[in-house]
Amino acid sequence: MEQRKPSDSTTIGKVAAHVPDLIVYGDFSQEVPFIESFDGVLLFADISGFTALTEKFSMDTSLDRGVEQLTQALNHYVGDIVEEVLIYGGDILNFAGDALLALWKVQRSQLSDIITLALKCSLRIQKEYGVRETEVGLKLRVKIGLSAGHISKVVVGDNKHQYFLVIGRAVDEVRLAQNLAKASEVILSPNCWELCNRNMIEIERIKDQRAMKAKYIKNISEIEFDKFFWKCTEYLQHYPTGESNSILRATSTLSPNDELEKSLRKYVMRNILKKIDDNQPLEYLSELRPVTIVFVNLQFDESANTLHLCKAIHDANVKISNIIHVFSGKINKVFMFDKGCTFLCVFGLPGDKKADESTHALDSAFKIFNFCSEMLMKIKLVSIGVTSGPVFCGVVGHRVRHEYTVIGQKVNLAARMMMYYPGLVSCDAVTYANSRLPHYFFEELPQTEMKGVVNPGMVYHYLGIIDITKIGTAYLTKERSEYYHLLGREKELEIYDTLLKGFVGSTEGRVIMYEGLMGSGKSQLLAEIAYLGQEAGHKVVAMELTKVNVQQNFFAIQTLMAVFLGIDACKSYVARERILQGKLQGVVEESYYCLLNNIFRVQVVEKDILIFVIDEAHFIDPASWEFLDNLLSNIPVFMVMSLSPPSRQAWLPCVSAANIIKSTKTTYVQLRELKPSVILQKACQDLGVVSIPRELETFLIQRSHGIPFYCEELLRNLHLKNMLMFHLWEEEEEVDYEWEGLFTNAIKVIPYKTESLSSSDNELYICTIRQNVKLQNIMLPPTLKGIALAVLDNMSPSEQMVVKCAAIIGLTFTTDLLLHILPEWTKRKMNETLAALVDSHIFKCFNKRKDSQNVQSQDMPSTELLVCPRTVRPIGQESGICSSVYNLIKQEQLVIQCGVMAFCMPLLQEAAYEIWLKSQKEALHLKCVSYLEGQAHKCRCCGEGDFISFHRHTVEMMLESLESQENISEQHKEYPFSEAASLIIYTTLKRLQGPSFEDITTSTFSKKLELLLPQDIEKETVKALTKHKMLPEENLKAEEIEKEFLERLDEIIQQSDRGQEKIRRLGSCECEEIVESVFVPLAWHCMAMGEYARALYYLLECAAAYLHLSNNYMAFGNLNTAENLIKSVDFRATVINQFEEATFYSLKGEVCYNMGQMNLAKKFIRKALILLNRRFPFTLIEVFFKTLMEVSKHTSHQKKQQFLYSHSKREKKLAFLYQQGHCLSLLWQLLSLDTATNSKKFCRLAALMKVNSAEESGDESQIISSYMEFSLCCQMMGYQDEWMKYELMAIQRSSHLQVIGGGLLTTVKLAQSLAYMKLCLGNLPLSIQLGYRAHEMCVRLKKPKLDYLVLCMLFKALFLSIRYQDCVRVLSWLEELVVEEERIIGMACFFSYCLELLLYAGFSFKSFKECLEFIQRNETNCILMSQNSIMLGLYSSLAIWFARLHQWGNFKEPFEKARRLLRRTSASFFATSGFCRFLECEILMLRKHIEEKPKLVRETRTKTLKDLDQVLSRCSTSPIYYPRVYHLKAYILLMLGNEEQSQIYLSQAFQLCDIYGNLLEKSWLEISDEWWFTAKGPMEDLWLKAAPDFPKWEKGMTERDFPEIHKTKYLLRVPALDINNPFPEPEIPDV
Repeated sequence: MEQRKPSDSTTIGKVAAHVPDLIVYGDFSQEVPFIESFDGVLLFADISGFTALTEKFSMDTSLDRGVEQLTQALNHYVGDIVEEVLIYGGDILNFAGDALLALWKVQRSQLSDIITLALKCSLRIQKEYGVRETEVGLKLRVKIGLSAGHISKVVVGDNKHQYFLVIGRAVDEVRLAQNLAKASEVILSPNCWELCNRNMIEIERIKDQRAMKAKYIKNISEIEFDKFFWKCTEYLQHYPTGESNSILRATSTLSPNDELEKSLRKYVMRNILKKIDDNQPLEYLSELRPVTIVFVNLQFDESANTLHLCKAIHDANVKISNIIHVFSGKINKVFMFDKGCTFLCVFGLPGDKKADESTHALDSAFKIFNFCSEMLMKIKLVSIGVTSGPVFCGVVGHRVRHEYTVIGQKVNLAARMMMYYPGLVSCDAVTYANSRLPHYFFEELPQTEMKGVVNPGMVYHYLGIIDITKIGTAYLTKERSEYYHLLGREKELEIYDTLLKGFVGSTEGRVIMYEGLMGSGKSQLLAEIAYLGQEAGHKVVAMELTKVNVQQNFFAIQTLMAVFLGIDACKSYVARERILQGKLQGVVEESYYCLLNNIFRVQVVEKDILIFVIDEAHFIDPASWEFLDNLLSNIPVFMVMSLSPPSRQAWLPCVSAANIIKSTKTTYVQLRELKPSVILQKACQDLGVVSIPRELETFLIQRSHGIPFYCEELLRNLHLKNMLMFHLWEEEEEVDYEWEGLFTNAIKVIPYKTESLSSSDNELYICTIRQNVKLQNIMLPPTLKGIALAVLDNMSPSEQMVVKCAAIIGLTFTTDLLLHILPEWTKRKMNETLAALVDSHIFKCFNKRKDSQNVQSQDMPSTELLVCPRTVRPIGQESGICSSVYNLIKQEQLVIQCGVMAFCMPLLQEAAYEIWLKSQKEALHLKCVSYLEGQAHKCRCCGEGDFISFHRHTVEMMLESLESQENISEQHKEYPFSEAASLIIYTTLKRLQGPSFEDITTSTFSKKLELLLPQDIEKETVKALTKHKMLPEENLKAEEIEKEFLERLDEIIQQSDRGQEKIRRLGSCECEEIVESVFVPLAWHCMAMGEYARALYYLLECAAAYLHLSNNYMAFGNLNTAENLIKSVDFRATVINQFEEATFYSLKGEVCYNMGQMNLAKKFIRKALILLNRRFPFTLIEVFFKTLMEVSKHTSHQKKQQFLYSHSKREKKLAFLYQQGHCLSLLWQLLSLDTATNSKKFCRLAALMKVNSAEESGDESQIISSYMEFSLCCQMMGYQDEWMKYELMAIQRSSHLQVIGGGLLTTVKLAQSLAYMKLCLGNLPLSIQLGYRAHEMCVRLKKPKLDYLVLCMLFKALFLSIRYQDCVRVLSWLEELVVEEERIIGMACFFSYCLELLLYAGFSFKSFKECLEFIQRNETNCILMSQNSIMLGLYSSLAIWFARLHQWGNFKEPFEKARRLLRRTSASFFATSGFCRFLECEILMLRKHIEEKPKLVRETRTKTLKDLDQVLSRCSTSPIYYPRVYHLKAYILLMLGNEEQSQIYLSQAFQLCDIYGNLLEKSWLEISDEWWFTAKGPMEDLWLKAAPDFPKWEKGMTERDFPEIHKTKYLLRVPALDINNPFPEPEIPDV
């Protein structure tokens, strides 16, 4: 027979596809309930393997489209079976999960032939589809049972919803027959065997059974069977014949019929009808979804006849529908077997999810149980099984006949529990936990082995909600860990501690309310507070409420009273009465004992502080709220509560609750999300390990969103799916992990008590991820998905569509992009919907993109907690319609004004994203990419190019994209500033141009400056003095050029003031906003689309952008993602572009350099240069010849000064040249740190190669930058002549800059570089002048990121010049800037300078406490951890403070942290400054050992002298610090008894101060000199006298307000030595 192709269905056909022919062509005129009897043949097919397949797809992370693949696997298999049944004339009555029931309805006389037809169908199914292999390695099998005889159709329901089921002996027998079948078998029931044509069927008897196993049909050929088949179809009333025989089912061609459609719709679930009406594919309903299953089984008496059954089932159906409808539950199936009727009810289907689903299901089940047990006729037994968890929910079947059903382990478990625990309401452990009902509502049931169920877990008997309040049954369920302290809630605990101290002696109550979303850690916080209260000796009464308690009057206050009076453990009324009488004797007369419900009005004498701790306080009943309101006014009780935010879906406070919340006695604290570093510590705690892998770190940070419960559930989900492995931690694993180990310190956690991790030998473990696990494909755990879906399903369709589309974009999204991807929406409609979602706290608005970055930022500076009075609207005080309309209009105006929005609940974004099918996701991601790619460039202020210069011109894919987009105009490429401002400044520069480039003469300088050798003091001094003694002519020339450059800067500033209004239109740099809103989403969208090459492009751009923004951690994360992508199976088919591979290694090298991993950085940079065709030599002989080549090339460039490449190849060549220059810039800085003898030659070559690459590019900005770098390199190497030459060349060349293409920005950067170099070299006046001008230009051009660097250098120059008043002014500018821009690195510099003022100036701008708090709060910040030089300075300053004040207990920690950072710092000015402070720490510790521990002096002295030599060598790059080092060396020599050498070094320090202008050090040297050698008597230490409360420099103050400020220096005391044995050898212990 040929298979027929179905035609397109009409609307009525789509509805009819969910209903069998038995209903479609049935009688709709009868009133329900009614019975219709007929004869027929039943086929019951049970498919095994569906449940295992569902679990496999839900757990296999290698599948990125699990739901779609599962749906296809199910429907391909079931669809094939359904098609066979339809071809053979069967009618699919229903799909019961992984089974289906089919009917051939005929006359009794035709049963014999139809049994043969049904058997032929069954055998064909077994032959073709008996066993099918799926793509994930699981097999699907089918078992079939056949029966025949008299059947009754029962229709029950009401006018809205109707259900049908078939009953009778044939129905019972077909299930029994199927139970006897094994895989690939067909079993005939006894009655079927009696009625069939036995001559045509070969059977095999089954032992001890009347049923038969069919083997095949005999004595008939194919041709004869075809005739037989067409004969049988004549018996089938609705089989398609004639012109309709090309379709599978006649109902698919039904003509429109409103009456029929209306009748059929009663048999289809509302969720399905909504999709049909919206003309949406039913595949949209297929998903792995957390739901609650309720199986209800009704067993009837043997005496019950058909009419009895019909009436009882109808009554049960109506009651069940009414009960579960209140909580949006649905009856999915009604069927009858073994004289028992079963209802399959589901809570939480799409559109029906509720927050307290499990509680609602249990409540409904109990009500159903009571009704059915008491009210139904002929009822024998009622059994109900309730389970919760993820199941497959979707349409299963064929296109012309299918049904919505649920499949999964939890469905099977509920069915088994219903049968194995008869006569009660049973539930699984998940339902028990999710309900959050008191434990006394349940009883544990004994474990029973259930067929087909493995590890069912604990099963409970649900007893129902008990109205009688149980005394003492509401303790805190969250226990405080004795092994780990509470993470990330220090501020919240500090508020509690402060308020509790202020409460002592109060006559009124005080309340702290901690508000937070579910899972934010409120319960854990209250458990910690209860523990702290008890530890402090206070009376603590702690309790936790559940939702049911809100309906129980006085429950909360009764429970508090019971615990307070100590009657919570009493089991009888007599015992409680006896204890109460003892407590109240002498306080209350016996006649008043009956008024114990008002016991708190009795003045019980309580000396201790009374603390009430109430978790889940939003479940306090109104009567208790009223009682507490009165209580707080009369009795001094300290109350701590946690509660969820009020919302339309959660709770609204009653009047008394609102009064307490708004009271001035209440402190309302909103819990913030935990920082990423805290989340990682928590992960280690929860897993019991000391480290976790990098992939897991990223996964948890991105998916937990700072919510502790989310982190716990994600880890629990991974553990249950066996995706994590645990290994013993070996000591040798604490080695340098190179690239992977750059940020491992952020996730190392050593527990307080290792006993919690292992019971033997205190073994420590590390966690790893199993091979082939793809964390990016992990779906949300069911618990988390259920929370989000409960919110989503309570929205209108329009709101759901907006939320789902926004989820595609990400946690933060722009309204313009949202409108772009919304299907045919108007802006007005979108704004109205967004306003409603903002009002519902689904979305929140940001006026600026920067405001939204705090949502996504990694460990940004800790802000103060939101502690505020709470504005609430209690129940019964809702505003009127006018007010609501006004609020909605106000919200809409806010939405219109804001361009950026974000999800209030990050979990909702993930859940909404998972709802989309993969094909739909890809289409929407493509729309996002097409919209965003046009914005993928730097901001206009920075030139609008790529972050990796000319990156897009090296990638063919991006060039194709460029052709399809509107190109950025040449004008915009060349003019990054407004036209008016450019013309003004261009005219100015043209007028101020100095001598031409060719006129620059090469000055003759003295021989190169050698490294200072401490052994030869006179030689050192001579060389230091020679450094600035140029010949008069050259000196005059340099001064003229520098003066001209300063004048040029002044003119630029003056001219820019005139055009300030037009320049202001440019705005400030927006690169950070662009990275977050464009580049990061583009990488994500491309990866989601499977466009991996394009994704790599944007990941590299992201990494480069974050390095541009000084965020090494985020750059590190993007490079890791890129590396994982390159290594992935999906990417192997793509050949990585050579330029991008080089860029990848270059960026890794830059991150390593910033993190102090110098050897690894060199390795990556060298690899990048090889790929860029610019190999750097390894040996000295190679360097020699390479230098000759580069010198020759440099000379050639200076003569020609032209660019030799055609325009077509220019951009790609420029990309390589710029990247070469970038790598060489990093390489010479890396090589400058090498202490090897020949390192200078390598270093100079790299800097020279950088110059040649810049000159070859022809870009003036690059050339000037390379000259400055070469000058700095020569300065660091001691090549005086080249250093000054190239510095002057850079200045001279800048006069040729046109104010186009970033020329003005280059001028600012040049001024900043010169200011830095002059600062390092000690030319402080010039550094200060350059600094002020660079600052002015940064302010006018709105370059805050560059400005804070300028201010940092300007402060140091002013500080070393002891211009304190100017220091304070610059410091206030810096504070204002970094606070406004939220720059954590700038904040760290600011507090570092505040500490320097305390240590070396003797006054405070910020107190030491504020500085210490900043460091403690942010030292684990991933961005700050990458700033080794800054952190070295901060930790060293702390250690100096503690050492000077002899707080040696506090000294050790910052000192050791600083020591660990030494090898990770570069030779920069800031690193040298930090190193000098660390050296001071070591010297102070050496002095302590000389005074107190002489045996340790030798070891300490050796370390200190070694570090002294190292910092002395570093001073070659920053000679301004030579006086400090010589000062400290003189002090060491003096302490060691070498007074003569000490005086020599002190004298040289004075000379060096004069050379370099270090007046700060000179003022300290004068005091040291007087104290050590010339003082006639003891000197007073003014620093110690003022410490720790130094006077604060307020606004408007001058140095006249601090008369002794220059004398407020710490005195370096000289300890007394034992003349006979000053430094004894340490004793060797006896062996």
